[in-house]
Amino acid sequence: MEVFIQDWKSYEGWSQLTKQPGAEGARKSVILSLLVDHALFFHPDQHAQLTHNLPAYTVGSLRAHVQVECLVDVVENLVSSDAPQEQLHRFTQALHQVFAFSHSTKHMIQRQLGRLESTPSLKYRADEVMRNLPALST
Repeated sequence: MEVFIQDWKSYEGWSQLTKQPGAEGARKSVILSLLVDHALFFHPDQHAQLTHNLPAYTVGSLRAHVQVECLVDVVENLVSSDAPQEQLHRFTQALHQVFAFSHSTKHMIQRQLGRLESTPSLKYRADEVMRNLPALST
């Protein structure tokens, strides 16, 4: 269980990538993560480890290995294509579309702040705090 939790925290944090926030989105991200884990259980390298009674690979290392394999396949296809410059240009454009800049929702630039006056309850609490402050001795 500890290994599962460590892998979840380190490598399988799909919650940031889910497009459906809330309980439904969280449930779907867990299901997706578990499906990926299950598929990686049958990865040829993992299967060889388990067949020979050797320690299993971590999910994170298997995911990284699969990502490297995919990158190598893309580079091989680019190099061996008839028009490598054109293929590289198309690939670069596709990458820029997938990894486009996102606007931050944490900054307050160009946001309507609403009313900024203090509320009656805030005024009441401020008065309470000021009444209960000990006198400052000089």
